[in-house]
Amino acid sequence: MTARKTLKNTFKLILIDQIDRPVEIARMEINEGELQELANSIAERGLMQPIGVTPRSGRYMIVFGDRRYLAHKILKKKDIMCRIENIKDDQVVIDRAMENVQRVNLTPFEEGHIYAGLMEKAKMSLKDISRRVGKSSGVVQRRMDILRMPDSFQKALHKKSISLAVAEELWSCPDEARREYFLSLAVDHGITKGIARNWVLEYKKIKRTAEISGEGREGVDSVYDDQPIYRACDVCQGPVDYKDIKDLRICKNCHQQIIKALK
Repeated sequence: MTARKTLKNTFKLILIDQIDRPVEIARMEINEGELQELANSIAERGLMQPIGVTPRSGRYMIVFGDRRYLAHKILKKKDIMCRIENIKDDQVVIDRAMENVQRVNLTPFEEGHIYAGLMEKAKMSLKDISRRVGKSSGVVQRRMDILRMPDSFQKALHKKSISLAVAEELWSCPDEARREYFLSLAVDHGITKGIARNWVLEYKKIKRTAEISGEGREGVDSVYDDQPIYRACDVCQGPVDYKDIKDLRICKNCHQQIIKALK
C-alpha cells in the first residue's frame, strides 16, 4: 500500500468546524499583521490555493495551509475549499515540513523544530533530511542544535535579535549567569561572531587564571568585571570598548553625505 491515496472527491468545501489544526505548530508564533494581510487578500481575491487535509476520526486534519485556515476564521467563513488525501502520519509530517521550509521568513529555531520533527516522527536520518530540504547535513544539524540551547537563546534567535553564529559562540560559555549576561549585551547592542568568541575566550582565560591562583568564583567575577567588554563598531566593524560606545543620530541627508565621504 502506498503512503498516500487521493480520494475520489479530491476537492471539497469543508466546514471550518470540522477541521483541526496540526497538533504541533511548526512556527513559534504567527505574525498577526501578516495573517490579517492574508485575510484581506482572501476577502478581495478569494482563496487562490486550497488547503490540504487528511481524514482523521470522522474529522479532517490540516496537512498544509494552516495560515489560510486561520485567515478564513478571521473572516468568519463557514467553510473552506480543501484538497483531501488519505495520508499516513509519517507522510503528514514530511508534507507539512516541506511546505514550511519553503517559507522565506522562517527563523533558524523554526527550521530546527521542523528537522527534529522529521527525524523523530518520520524516522528520517540526517542525510535523508539534508537531501529532502536541499541543505547540507551540517546546516541541518546546526539548526537542530538550537533546540538544545536555553529558552532565552531560542527566543533571541526567533526574534532575530542575534545571529546563529553569535548564539553558538555565546552558548559555549561554561557559566550560566555570565552566558545570560553576554546574551543581554548582544541583544541590546549587537555584536559580531568574532567579538562573541573573544568574550567567551577571555572569560575562560580569566577563570583558568583564577583557579590556578586559588581564587574562588567571587574572585573570578571581580577580576573579569575589570576587563573591557567589546562590541562591534557600526562603521568599521572593529572592536570598541563597551564603555566607550557613542550613539550618533543623524538625518537622512547627513547620512548620505557621510556615505559619500567614506567612498
